[in-house]
Amino acid sequence: MKSIFIGAFCSLLALSCLGQSKHTISGYIKDATNGEVLIGATVVIHELATGTISNVYGFYSITLPNGDYRITYKYMGYNDVQNTLDLAQDIRMDVELPLAKNELDEVVITGRTIDENVQGIEMSTLEMDIKSIEKLPAFVGEVDIIKSLQLLPGVATVGEGASGFNVRGGTVGQNLILLDEAPVYQSSHLFGFF
Repeated sequence: MKSIFIGAFCSLLALSCLGQSKHTISGYIKDATNGEVLIGATVVIHELATGTISNVYGFYSITLPNGDYRITYKYMGYNDVQNTLDLAQDIRMDVELPLAKNELDEVVITGRTIDENVQGIEMSTLEMDIKSIEKLPAFVGEVDIIKSLQLLPGVATVGEGASGFNVRGGTVGQNLILLDEAPVYQSSHLFGFF
């Protein structure tokens, strides 16, 4: 009696293995415009929630049990291609993906935001651009940048013959001068001339 059950079990197991035969879908994924292979293209099998990707030669291969499947081929910058097939034997399926034509909106780049004066946390910051400095009168061939700062509002000279300056009641040592975002110490020079 046990041998009959064991025999029946083995025959059912063999039949279930025959019913679960598997077949392979393979092929190349290429660009439709120039025929170039697409490396890393995605192949998605929706019914099994699985898939694969193409290798460096654009080749893909996936083994599945017999059945009806909906397959989607995807690659960034290309339109998706979707195929349905009845898998009953090994199938070679080469796919060409068309290039997606997406029109992007315009990009506007500005140096400063429109409401920087409202949103900014810095107060009493003035900047001088090189064009306005070049328009100043020059002594011995070059414009004195430290003297040109005295033309800004709230900046006063320390005295005649000295190159230091006071900003809004502060002292000479309380001024922060940055040159390419690095602090400059002792920005004064001898008698303001050299």
